[in-house]
Amino acid sequence: MITFGVIDGLEAAEVLRVLRNECAEWMTRDTAQITPGQQRAFYEQKIATGKVEGFLMFDDEPVAYGLLIWDEEGRAWSSTGVKADRRGEGFGEAVTIENVRRAHARGVPMHAEVRQDNAGQQKICRRIGYQVTGTIARNGHVIDVMRCDELAP
Repeated sequence: MITFGVIDGLEAAEVLRVLRNECAEWMTRDTAQITPGQQRAFYEQKIATGKVEGFLMFDDEPVAYGLLIWDEEGRAWSSTGVKADRRGEGFGEAVTIENVRRAHARGVPMHAEVRQDNAGQQKICRRIGYQVTGTIARNGHVIDVMRCDELAP
């Protein structure tokens, strides 16, 4: 059974770090591996202060994460990832939908940046209602900037 847990302490933040590092190759900004010290600082400066909201998805073990990252303009940006050996089981779509629901519950659309070569996440985002609002190039990758105002039925 899939359950969700809030990232509400350093132990959960460490689980997030491990999951995020498994997904680093698909990131649109910083693809470097995060150290425990960097994660502790991220938790203290971002998650504990509410600048980033995070949750973990469990299926007997941690399998995915979702982050709502609030920018200076009050927009919610999505960051999600699925444990490498659990990809292809539907967790990517489930965690992406949960992340969008959390943004919509706060009355705002969800924004995301998705690399064009990330076929799995591209397919998920388009299927659940994201629309491409622009395209950028960064670090040798072409990235679609997306926005989800409403989840598709």
